[in-house]
Amino acid sequence: MSNLDFTSSRQQLGTLAGERIIVVPNELPLPVNSGGRVDVWRRLLALRGAGASMGLLTWYDGPRDGEPSADLRAQLAVHCEAMHMGCISRSPAELVGRVLNAWRWPSHVASRWVTLDRPRVLDWARGFQPTLLLADGLYGAHVVRWLAAELGVPWVYRSHNIEHHYMQMQLAQATRLKSRLGLMANVWGLGRFERGVQAGAAAVLDISASDMAYWRKQGVTRSHWMPPIVDRAFADQLASASSQSRPYHAMYFGNLNTPNNVEAVRWFVQRVLPLLKSPDYRFAIAGSRPSAEVEALVRSDARIQLIPNPAEIAPLLAQARVLVNPVQGGSGVNLKSVEMLYSHTQLLSTRIGVQGLPPEVADCFTLADDPQSFASQLQALAAADAPAPNAQWRVRARAYFSADHAVSLFADAIRPVRPALAKNA
Repeated sequence: MSNLDFTSSRQQLGTLAGERIIVVPNELPLPVNSGGRVDVWRRLLALRGAGASMGLLTWYDGPRDGEPSADLRAQLAVHCEAMHMGCISRSPAELVGRVLNAWRWPSHVASRWVTLDRPRVLDWARGFQPTLLLADGLYGAHVVRWLAAELGVPWVYRSHNIEHHYMQMQLAQATRLKSRLGLMANVWGLGRFERGVQAGAAAVLDISASDMAYWRKQGVTRSHWMPPIVDRAFADQLASASSQSRPYHAMYFGNLNTPNNVEAVRWFVQRVLPLLKSPDYRFAIAGSRPSAEVEALVRSDARIQLIPNPAEIAPLLAQARVLVNPVQGGSGVNLKSVEMLYSHTQLLSTRIGVQGLPPEVADCFTLADDPQSFASQLQALAAADAPAPNAQWRVRARAYFSADHAVSLFADAIRPVRPALAKNA
């Protein structure tokens, strides 16, 4: 992670000087092997780069990820002045605690509350002396509300999407019984909890303009649009990546285990790829932790190559003639589409893949929603095998996703609840 570049411009240096922010994401932001983790980590670095001191309170999934390594802790410590990590163990006692709290909270919220050593966390937070708490994601928001009340400091909420819509979609797409049961437990009461968080935060930072419009219709007035960030080092690496050959006609990248991403792969492989009759067609799927279903889909067509857990994504993307985002559902902003903007490759997406983005950003993509249109556009774009014709549009579109832009928006959002920041403005 040391190569990430969030150095603020001279204009933004010191914008948040004196701020002491405890950020509470849903999970550890490292390793950055999912869009949600990438979004949280880049924002944390951008706020620190603008002068804020950062504390991190979060959880890790013990059965899935194991104890965080010494190296991972050291990477976090470079950027976080103080850290506290809880473990979601799924032990019998923890599961009982979730059940007992099911009448109050969705399962993912309850799991974070019942695994919290509250006296220890409160002492830790008091020692850090925060000026602001940031719930970066929904599921730790009750912990943030409790800490804010105990410490007497304001709190703000970063919304990653309309979570109760997103989880309903994940439930509809999940195929395994275990996944469905877990999602059902979380969907219960999720909309009510999310509305309470939106209404109670001193400011809400929505990931997309369309999400913000939705919540404003629900009466949330302290909302602000704050798009995700693409760090300079990654952007430069992707923009400068080149390949002597482009062996893949198309490529999809992302984590390969969440239901919406698996659904995107399934839709492309089963409904679009059969319409491309050429036996020489080559399609690559690159990403972390491919599920058993993704592996089975790859085996169903010899023209597909799976690239699991790639060490670097930029050099791979340069080997494709077209980058595709065939996502079929979701809310918020699809980070994959934002990152695709920084390549020189042709871009093809469903309209869902660009939802929540300004029109001048969406215009950088060729859009298609039904399988026949998607296949036809893909054939035309891949046959061109040339740099995208809208390169200047992409340069302008990228300005929305800089660290400087995020810092400026964040400072504006918290200024009403941080008088000291207003005095320094």
